[in-house]
Amino acid sequence: MRPIEERDLLPVAALTRAFFRAVNPHVEPLEFEEKWEAASRSPLRFMRSFPQAWHVDLLDVPRSKVPGGRCLCFGDPHPANFGVITFTVGPRYVFNDLDDSGPGLAALDALRYFTALRLLLDDGKTLAQLMELYEDILQGNEPPRELPEALYPDVAARDARQLAKWIEGEAFRFEEPSLQLSRVPDGTRQKLCEALGRLAPQMELEVIELAHRDRDSGGSGGLERYLLLARERSGDGARLRLLEFKETTHAATSWSNYLHEDEDRLALAKASIWRGLDVPYYIEVPLGRSLYVLRDRLGRASLDVEKLAKRDQRAALEVQVSLLARQHAEAFAGLDLRKLDDWLRESLEVTAKRWMKAYERARKG
Repeated sequence: MRPIEERDLLPVAALTRAFFRAVNPHVEPLEFEEKWEAASRSPLRFMRSFPQAWHVDLLDVPRSKVPGGRCLCFGDPHPANFGVITFTVGPRYVFNDLDDSGPGLAALDALRYFTALRLLLDDGKTLAQLMELYEDILQGNEPPRELPEALYPDVAARDARQLAKWIEGEAFRFEEPSLQLSRVPDGTRQKLCEALGRLAPQMELEVIELAHRDRDSGGSGGLERYLLLARERSGDGARLRLLEFKETTHAATSWSNYLHEDEDRLALAKASIWRGLDVPYYIEVPLGRSLYVLRDRLGRASLDVEKLAKRDQRAALEVQVSLLARQHAEAFAGLDLRKLDDWLRESLEVTAKRWMKAYERARKG
């Protein structure tokens, strides 16, 4: 397995502000300026903010230097994109952000995860051991890890904090500047309510209030978001729901596929990555010329791996690596993978250095 080398890529000087702007055509000019400023706060944040750029940047790498084959990839794997979701069968620790998932090369998907981890943690020994674990799980030499019950976050407590953060009584906290909420114009409100109505009878929701939410950071920075406070009626009464309309654009993986993606991309991603687990609210909703994902902001929780104690951090990262390996297994079936961790380690030296340089250039303007 020959690793990726610097000469396989364009000079890092090609990763200009104009390049990052070009792979974010869905973001308005002013919003891109805000996204760019927010991205420059740390190397990992910078990398996370532009998942499309990762896929475009690697297009010139010779196929002979990428081991394995294709599968449905996570698209934007990094430690913060894993967390607990409450499915109909209960809470599970999963890869939780399917915005950029789609067909791709498994090895490059893994390389993105480990590059992000390298930018997060300055621990070469742990990183090498995690890459070896990834290889061992793919080969069947090690069993996948499960998240210890003691590490499962308290979803109910997080739900209570979310409701207290965004609403007071049964109204959004528009007066709180840090939330960046604004009232929704009547015309937009009507369109959102009509979109919900078209989902009936699947959803027994009574809309209480809508709010527009500004967001300028992360991979979804610059895309429209609306929060929906609703009352869900069921046989055992009614309860509050805090849902979100999140505007979508081409998945990052589609940038390595000539911007082609299947119309049912999200359904395919859910089926492949969540393996039959179902969640009540995670569906695509057309709204005018745009497509939104309607998802629940409750019933979810994440682990900040950077803040965990060393042993707990290692346990959480091993579970993430297990999920990554499980997703990529079909792309490596029947191959000799004894040198895969070496390929990852040597290729990682190039990609981590490259993204650090791109970040430093961005900070300088």
